[in-house]
Amino acid sequence: MSELDFKHLKEALKPIFRGYKRIDANMEKKLRRLGFRIVRSKNHYIMSYYICGKELLIEVDKTPSDSRSGIKTVKDISKVIRNSGYIWEAM
Repeated sequence: MSELDFKHLKEALKPIFRGYKRIDANMEKKLRRLGFRIVRSKNHYIMSYYICGKELLIEVDKTPSDSRSGIKTVKDISKVIRNSGYIWEAM
């Protein structure tokens, strides 16, 4: 994934997670369009995202604790994708 694609993904996630309280059907539909798969567990949602044939797993709280949790969730997702080592500079 190029740096530009990564930035587009991050910007697409921001409005989806704005005011995040839980993942509803509409939000799940938008995340699927971006390439995420949602699995529900007892206390978390587990989001999987494939990048360069590798599956990245990201845990998201089912019941966020504060009003900024959506912003923090986007930051956490971005951090997992960036740390995967599959982001490169666009030429």
